[in-house]
Amino acid sequence: MAKLTIRDIAALSGLSKSTVSLVLNNSPKVDPATRRHVLAVMRRHRYVPSFAATALAKGSTRLIGMVVPGLSWHMVASINIGVAAVTERSGFDIILYTATNDRDYGSLIDRILTSSMVSGLLVVSHEQPLEPLVQLHEEGLPVVLVNTIDADVALPSVTADNYDGALTAMDHLLQLGHERIACVQGRMTYRCCQDRYRGYLDALRSAGIQPDPELTKPGDFLPEQIRSRSHELFALSAGERPTAVFAHSDVTAYAVMTAAAEAGLRVPEDVSVIGFDDIESAAQIRPPLTTIQQPFIDMGKRAAEMLLSAIGPNDPDPIDSDLNDDEPGEAADVEPSADLPRLVMPTSLIVRASCGPVPVTRSPRGRSQTTKA
Repeated sequence: MAKLTIRDIAALSGLSKSTVSLVLNNSPKVDPATRRHVLAVMRRHRYVPSFAATALAKGSTRLIGMVVPGLSWHMVASINIGVAAVTERSGFDIILYTATNDRDYGSLIDRILTSSMVSGLLVVSHEQPLEPLVQLHEEGLPVVLVNTIDADVALPSVTADNYDGALTAMDHLLQLGHERIACVQGRMTYRCCQDRYRGYLDALRSAGIQPDPELTKPGDFLPEQIRSRSHELFALSAGERPTAVFAHSDVTAYAVMTAAAEAGLRVPEDVSVIGFDDIESAAQIRPPLTTIQQPFIDMGKRAAEMLLSAIGPNDPDPIDSDLNDDEPGEAADVEPSADLPRLVMPTSLIVRASCGPVPVTRSPRGRSQTTKA
């Protein structure tokens, strides 16, 4: 494939060379529509500025981009610890990008293409469409997803076994004697939540218990909705009320526990609650939360190892290069790999104090009775 210059991109774009140069330098002087047009021409012709193409080809930028949905997300710090443990040994540094709901992947990828600073991308799960990342990967920039919410996307990924984690959570509750077990769901458009709910249903059926639709409540990871739906559960009659709740996340479990307290119920004496994630605060609340631990640090390590393997060996010699308007760029002519490694990592049950045996009540004659459906 013939090498293109900035002059060629300018001609193909119908713009001046100086305008294209401004786009390449991410100048605020360029209006958004013009920037998108130039970047689209660059992508269509697989043009990468020469200084960036040389660095990417040799893997010598020594920079990895890490895309996160927000710094406040509970998993980000732990995943980053794992990533850093690997990259620091390999001589790479991390550039952190955020892609919140008001900053989509399209504009982020435009920035990445314009700067061409990173040798690969680690992307922590997000609800945005992932097609732009697939395109970026197919055009030669290694991309690995971490804790992805979409298991069917055509990208390498590292995630936790959400289905098996749900089975383990339910097994724990069933062994404690619970049969009326409610499920407060997360966002059911997420594949991880679908897998957790599937595990919930399969565990009940394997125990010979017919799932009760009345005990499944949408929560969507929204605290106010979770509390409202939990109040519906706890307002049921004593014989119909759940004796345990499987929450799709630790934060969801916190809201369930709040609703239980507001309904005058004690955890775990009146209702057991189990979460999913094992975020740092799970051990600090009262009572401490029994939960399914996702191995976020190890997931970060394995994702970083996967990405570095895709990037390949590094040139130990640093590259000094300046952008020259007349210097040809390199065409990113990389064949996409048919082999997309997908690593599913095991979860663990962390037993704390929020789960106990089925509640025992007093009959009118004073005899102890186990409360079951």
